[in-house]
Amino acid sequence: MDHFRHRPNRRDFLRQLGLATVGLALGARRLAAADPAPRSFRFVFASDAHLMVGDAKGSAAGLGKCLEAIEALTPRPAFVLMGGDLTHESPDLDLDPAGRLLDHFLAIWKRHTSLPVHYTFGNHDFAGVKNPGVKRDDPRFGKGLFRARLELARTYRSFDAGGWHFVILDDVVAHADGSYLGEYPAEQLDFIRADLATTNGRPTVLCGHIPSVSVLPTFAGLAKLAGKKLEIPASVVATNTAALLEVISQSQANVRLLLGGHLHHFERLRVDDLSFVNGGAICGDWWRGAQKGCPEGFTVVDLQPDGTFAADYRGYGWKAVS
Repeated sequence: MDHFRHRPNRRDFLRQLGLATVGLALGARRLAAADPAPRSFRFVFASDAHLMVGDAKGSAAGLGKCLEAIEALTPRPAFVLMGGDLTHESPDLDLDPAGRLLDHFLAIWKRHTSLPVHYTFGNHDFAGVKNPGVKRDDPRFGKGLFRARLELARTYRSFDAGGWHFVILDDVVAHADGSYLGEYPAEQLDFIRADLATTNGRPTVLCGHIPSVSVLPTFAGLAKLAGKKLEIPASVVATNTAALLEVISQSQANVRLLLGGHLHHFERLRVDDLSFVNGGAICGDWWRGAQKGCPEGFTVVDLQPDGTFAADYRGYGWKAVS
């Protein structure tokens, strides 16, 4: 005896199809809410603004135009990572004028973009270190003004964004005479070691002002032969990069990119799976035009969830004031 088999009519079929579609849609929504798909993430690395006293060489207008170009980017960046040297003459100024110059910089920045910004300390951000008349015990002296105006407990720190981890370093060390060198001090190496232990595999970006690696000293004639050794000035590239790389290697963290400024050229190097990007300069050659072929600009960095990235240096059309 054959079993009776119900054959749905067209109305039953459409009703069942509709219920199934609703169920699939609800399930997809729950899945999306519980496990959102990883997305690409954009930020801008902009370094070396060198805003000058009296807005010399059109530096205020140039900074404003750069920030307007960043503000107009599509897709919109999540934030700007500023690579240091906010102002130009601060090491030579008394502390009150240095404070006014830094306040002027911050006002220009706020006026031209609403993007969040994370600041790196640069060698031109020292206050009064080359001015013999400045009191060395004033809390604003040296790095104090920078920390106070930006409300920073210290000039190195870390944060998370877009599924990536970011570490801002301070690799500028002052001598008593106001000169400086690039170095990762012992306390920062300890901080980096402890910080990288917390990243849980997240791809990571490190940023300092003075580059950790660069080939430009050789191209520019800054590297000199001393006996059988090729020497690079200690103020040009960090002197103990090997110690930093050892910390990174021992941590087994997923460090993908090291950013630097200072040299006013865009440069991208890769050693094995670790990339080094030195990001040109907002001011070009201290607002005198391009720095030996590198125009005034900034770097757009697009990060992917798998740890890959694209770094695109972009000029903003500034013409030096004669």
